[in-house]
Amino acid sequence: MTGLVLDGITKDFPGVRALDDVTFDVQPGEIHALVGENGAGKSTLMKVLGGVYVPDAGALTLDDVALPVGAPQEIQARGVHIIHQELALVPELSAAENVFLGREPGRIWLDRARMRAEAQTLLDELGSGVDARTKVARLSVPQQQMVEIAGALAASPRVLVLDEPTSTLPAPDVERLLELLRRLRADGLAIVYISHRLEEVYALADRITVLRDGGHVGTAPAAELPRPALIRWMVGRELEEEFPERASAPGACVLEAEGLLGGAALSVHAGEIVGLAGLVGSGRSKTGLTLFGARETHGTIRLDGSPVRFRGPADALAAGVAYLTEDRKEAGILRWLDVGVNITLASLRRFTSFGWLRLRDDRAAARAESERFDVRCTGLRQPAGTLSGGNQQKLLLARYLLEPRRVLILDEPTRGIDVGAKAEIYELMNRLTAEGLGILMISSEMEELLGMSDRIVVMREGRTVGELTRAEATQEKVMALATGGEAA
Repeated sequence: MTGLVLDGITKDFPGVRALDDVTFDVQPGEIHALVGENGAGKSTLMKVLGGVYVPDAGALTLDDVALPVGAPQEIQARGVHIIHQELALVPELSAAENVFLGREPGRIWLDRARMRAEAQTLLDELGSGVDARTKVARLSVPQQQMVEIAGALAASPRVLVLDEPTSTLPAPDVERLLELLRRLRADGLAIVYISHRLEEVYALADRITVLRDGGHVGTAPAAELPRPALIRWMVGRELEEEFPERASAPGACVLEAEGLLGGAALSVHAGEIVGLAGLVGSGRSKTGLTLFGARETHGTIRLDGSPVRFRGPADALAAGVAYLTEDRKEAGILRWLDVGVNITLASLRRFTSFGWLRLRDDRAAARAESERFDVRCTGLRQPAGTLSGGNQQKLLLARYLLEPRRVLILDEPTRGIDVGAKAEIYELMNRLTAEGLGILMISSEMEELLGMSDRIVVMREGRTVGELTRAEATQEKVMALATGGEAA
């Protein structure tokens, strides 16, 4: 078989089999999606392909010629390039220097003029809008991603692997990237696409392969694999509804705000999920941070009908308002501290007497909350950074709901989380609202907004431009408000 083939790949780590006889292939001129829950084995399989791990069994071939194992540079020289979720660029070098890093043109002297010219040609062909002379540190995340893709294309790859390439991209940049990948496919490139976003998988992929618990569940043409069947393959059970049924019964208004930013106004009632929608730059996250006291307030915020002015997040937490950041890895969990410490971090005063931490009480509370929110870990001493994305998010919920709260602000609550873990987060949200908590959910995923919100508030340019009930809301109406256009 031509193309890239990973045949019967098995990889063991102490006490666990990470990959069990996995076979996967991608052909020239094909986009092959690789999907599965966190921990399914996708990253391990790609690290075997990239030479980071040596498989315990199996073989890798490219156009029927064996690829070396455990030799990253040689594998890349053969034409296999992997673009990881965490971009591998040097911030203080220019875009051109990053594109040709390790392959700089010139014999004795570096040919900077040629390097800049060839890099600029590649960047222009990608439609990146990047000046090759600009330092990478000054580029946006989408532009940095284009620099990394240009670097891969500069080496004339035969296989391009992209791992969660759209996880931090706004919607317009996502569509530009998907269109670029379609062009590269038409040029004969073999592309492996790894993503939790199933709508992108179906918009892009020719075939889909599913891994679960380190094993190969199945491969099928995307057109012949219905979404419910794909989800069943991924999670190993039936998910009757991606979005669980909500029995909404809003109570009294717990949070009101008006005059924030450029004119943002909203309200949240007890037992209600309010979705906050808008394009990137509309002010959604700034509104959430303002409500949490993390930004200066220009406007009025009322909690349970009484005006409040938070001097900082500590004031907001004390008043019963909690906020979960959209960037849980960098601004949420403390990756090198253990699960127990991460859970009780925001409530240490509760477990302190005369300046001393009551460790037994602290650990008992952490254990109770980890069980309440079903944080799956080997124990409270496990480093938080080794948890899956879904369990990291549940850990943050446990942290901020350890003490009573009135309002929970969730910024991108399921970003980078697999479909099974998403369902668990949604069930938790329903459980919390049933207990009387009011939730403000900031999300860029339209299906999530429509599937979970009782009301949707839409923002544009820092102000509120409309509100839709669950019965009224459609994708077309939300986008029309967000863009200033007319609903179809």
